[in-house]
Amino acid sequence: MVLKQKKKGKSDRVILDGSIRGVAKPGRMLAIMGPSGSGKSTLLHAIAGKIKGDKKISLSGKRYINNVQLTGDSQIPSAFIEQEVNFFPHMTVKETLDFQVELKMGAILKAKKERDDLVADLMDQLGLTKSANTIVGNAKIRGLSGGERKRLSIACEMISSPPLIFLDEPTSGLDSFQAAQVVETLRKLADQGKTIVSVIHQPSQHVFQLFDDLLLLAEPGRLMYFGEVSNTRQYMTDLGYGCESEVGTAEHVLECVSKVAGGDAEAERLSNERIEHIATAGAKHARELVVLGEKEDDRGVEKEGSEKMKHIVNRASAHPGTNIFRQFMLLMKRSVQEILRGKVAIFIKVMQQVSLGVIYGGIYTLGNDQASIMDRYGLLSLIVIGATNMAMAGTIRSFPKEKAIVSGELAANMYRTFPYFISKAISEIPLIGICNAIFSALIYPLVRLQSGKFKNFLGLTSLHSIASEAFGLLIGSVSPSSDVALALFPPIIVLNVIFDGKSK
Repeated sequence: MVLKQKKKGKSDRVILDGSIRGVAKPGRMLAIMGPSGSGKSTLLHAIAGKIKGDKKISLSGKRYINNVQLTGDSQIPSAFIEQEVNFFPHMTVKETLDFQVELKMGAILKAKKERDDLVADLMDQLGLTKSANTIVGNAKIRGLSGGERKRLSIACEMISSPPLIFLDEPTSGLDSFQAAQVVETLRKLADQGKTIVSVIHQPSQHVFQLFDDLLLLAEPGRLMYFGEVSNTRQYMTDLGYGCESEVGTAEHVLECVSKVAGGDAEAERLSNERIEHIATAGAKHARELVVLGEKEDDRGVEKEGSEKMKHIVNRASAHPGTNIFRQFMLLMKRSVQEILRGKVAIFIKVMQQVSLGVIYGGIYTLGNDQASIMDRYGLLSLIVIGATNMAMAGTIRSFPKEKAIVSGELAANMYRTFPYFISKAISEIPLIGICNAIFSALIYPLVRLQSGKFKNFLGLTSLHSIASEAFGLLIGSVSPSSDVALALFPPIIVLNVIFDGKSK
């Protein structure tokens, strides 16, 4: 895999050098290890078929499943657990699994008891039964531990019972105990016949020994070793790189394939020689590896096999597992739950409306004569600007986080975009209406706005808040992160102030 450089004079960057070969077998766990920047995660995404076509990237290689070669753009029918997995924080473990089972398996498991049994079985397999009624939480909301959240992400991917599971650094950010629990869970799944392929970063000796096979990389994406974990230590010793008995194998092999840079020139030279020596031995060992189906020369057979695998992939992920009306109902329920359970957010929004109503009411007292026209105009401008500010600020901050979850669910074909959009829009309306009713009920009598026009005032302020929230959602949806969305917020507010009706 090569990343092409735009600027002239700069050589293309090699990410994976083409030397990598290996086999992942059912019932076994394959660890992909190497120093930072060695291409571990890139290799995992490439194997799974998750690298999108791009003019900047040149990617080549061959992949086989059950002796059948895959076409270059085919995704392997598998579970893929990313390094960072996000959930709706106020949903419990059971609710999260119920939601995903309904969407993924609703058309297959039509009886509720069957779906409930599947959820119970998943929680039992992944050690989540005791946490069934605990909210998932996040960095700001107390909920599951990091290890439990990681096991929940595995449980969600296990709903359709995939034979192959890819994991990108599943122990990242976990302490040694939680990391061991996650990998022990993977070990149980492998013992049930699943194929586990995982990028692992600086594992403890206990975690390392739970894996069966090791694919060791060095920068830039060079194969150093492929084989059984139990043979790794002796393999390095035979090459002349033994270590003391008290040093863990995982720590030792990473040290063997890591470059020394920015220090002693002699140490740097020796590290480069060591890596070249190990890489040469690794390439020789890899050439001797037998990959079933690799020597198939019959183009017709290869094409037929690829078509079969493509059919399997399409059949597994072509459509959501339930109808569009059921999708809407489930998404609506989730959205309403998230709003109602965010008690702190609701309290803050209500207090904002009460505070503004009291403050504006204390400043303005309007009459019905000509002299009050400018005061009336100034008050209405403040109400509009304030409502715009609060409505947009809330959605701009929160939606990019939700978008990260929803994008993954849409990519997995759990539901369509239309039912999500409608459910999201409808679920926000009641809270907007309540907040505006509180604000209007306070400010209308305090500032002595026209009698008999309260319903018009309430309707217009509510519609304005809905429009502002919709615009905030638009900004959040096109922004790659909350920081970018917040950076766009001030200039948009300034433009609203400039064009609020004063100019002709």
